[in-house]
Amino acid sequence: MKRSRFLAAAFFVLLAIPAHAQTSIAGDWDVTIQSPQGATNVQLTFKQDGSKISGIFKSPMGELPFQDGTLTGDDLRFGFSIPIQGTPLDITMTGKVDGATITGKAQFGTFGEGDWSAKRIETAAAAPAAAAAPATAAAPAASNGSATGLSGKWDATLKTQMGDVPVSVEFAETDGKVTGTIVGPMGPVEFAGSLTGSAIKLEFVAKTPQGDIPVTMSGELNGDSIMNGKAELGGMGQAEWSAKRSRP
Repeated sequence: MKRSRFLAAAFFVLLAIPAHAQTSIAGDWDVTIQSPQGATNVQLTFKQDGSKISGIFKSPMGELPFQDGTLTGDDLRFGFSIPIQGTPLDITMTGKVDGATITGKAQFGTFGEGDWSAKRIETAAAAPAAAAAPATAAAPAASNGSATGLSGKWDATLKTQMGDVPVSVEFAETDGKVTGTIVGPMGPVEFAGSLTGSAIKLEFVAKTPQGDIPVTMSGELNGDSIMNGKAELGGMGQAEWSAKRSRP
């Protein structure tokens, strides 16, 4: 599952990359990318050397450096190429800088274009950390009888080529039948599956710019952990995942 989510997430990552441009755009920016699946928010750090632009794209997937951008007046332009299913996808990002904001278009090869906008992040003094509470009360028991249940919210980690991607998963399980939703960088994806003993099996279809990818995930429920997670990615190979039950 991770790989297919990675492909879609990587696509939106590149959508977001060129989200900043101005006479001086060096620094951190919050970026919003509009896609068919809704708005995606990411962060960019720009570096500037005259008209040359480079930087780092930051997301739950990790950090992706980029370079070879240009800033001419208030016109920003980046070009990228990312392999999708073994085929390079050329992405061209353009934008217009207006003070502390940027708006623009992203051209995704022959797959069309999308809108994006960005706001400069103003530096501010961090709020003082709250004083630590006295360690007098014992923490509530963690088990809560969850060792044999799957229903509820889980924090999962998907391993991708760009690093670990944290996602949230909500399971609903009745008599071995499992349904739920995975929420990650590219939005929510619904799944269905089964729980047989401790064996978990989930199936869903990930939508990517290159088409739909069927994904089958398996794993072992062990109390408040899901271990030995594997994902078959529609003929694209296999990936790994794990999860822990969310705590209030």
